[in-house]
Amino acid sequence: MIEVDGSMMEGGGQLLRMAVTYGAVMSVPVRVSNIRAGRRSPGLKPQHLTTLRAVTEMCRADYKGLSLNSMEVEFKPSIPRGGTYELDIGTAGSISLLLQCVAPVAAFADSPVKLRVTGGTAVRWSPPVRILDRVVWEALRQMGFQGGLTVRREGFYPRGGGIVEVNINPIRELHPLKVKSTGDAKFVGGISLCGRLPRHVAERQARSAKAVLEDAGYEAGISVNVASGGAEPRSPGSVINLWVESEPMMFMGTSALGERGKPAERVGAEASHSLVDQLGSNAAVDLYTADNLVLWCTLASGESMFTTSRLTSHTLTAIELARIFTGVKFDVEEKPDGTALLRCKGVGLANRNLQ
Repeated sequence: MIEVDGSMMEGGGQLLRMAVTYGAVMSVPVRVSNIRAGRRSPGLKPQHLTTLRAVTEMCRADYKGLSLNSMEVEFKPSIPRGGTYELDIGTAGSISLLLQCVAPVAAFADSPVKLRVTGGTAVRWSPPVRILDRVVWEALRQMGFQGGLTVRREGFYPRGGGIVEVNINPIRELHPLKVKSTGDAKFVGGISLCGRLPRHVAERQARSAKAVLEDAGYEAGISVNVASGGAEPRSPGSVINLWVESEPMMFMGTSALGERGKPAERVGAEASHSLVDQLGSNAAVDLYTADNLVLWCTLASGESMFTTSRLTSHTLTAIELARIFTGVKFDVEEKPDGTALLRCKGVGLANRNLQ
């Protein structure tokens, strides 16, 4: 059994999710203790419970400690199985973070996986689901990942209730990711959306974001969407999602959430300034996507390599956990400007269900 101290380094839910994912795809028992010990409200929260229960169901796993506020869990998986799963976080907890854990398990299952997940689609401290699909998963598709998602209803804080449908096909193995920016990104795509708010909120977000991008020399095409009918969220909210479209491909995106008292113009400008700043680094991967790629690169065949606009504590934590589970060594070359080049030779994990 592999033991993981959930309070090490960054010490958040990322450690728990990654540890359980590695256990599931590698079929090794895992014990995680001191879960989120450094947080103001430590232990398992509803979003963590839903995520772990989903993986235990997919892997027919034996487990201990799956209860609210638990500080320790044990997880003993069998081989991941495909099928249709209904998952309800019950709060505005992040659907994206749940999928961060579940997607690799589904990719190494024995048959296609269909998920219908209810929760938060655009909430603080996590990528909106559209950024997950258009940036993170786009990078994974270059590695052989076969997954996509559709947002059926938006879910904002505090009521959540967003609905996302996901389809993931199993793969035999992952290809390495090799991407370095040429610094030649010219076009930024995006979507500015709101629900239970006037249309002008989304329009002002888009205009502000586009102005910042064009001033920086980038062409921008940002669509405007007002969620209505069955897609209308339970709580009012707005979000803008931006992503780079380039050749060769880069995997950079940003987002910003609307808040009470925060002008829509500021929301749009905030997202654009973040993206322009990162594009100026000439890196190929944004600072939030980088930590999402670590696990996948360690499982791939061959050497993966990518540059990131900033080396974060989340990425360093992911690298350390990867070392614990796989023994893979990352070569990290951090530059004075904060950018970094990451390299690793993956273990070449094969899907035993498809042999």
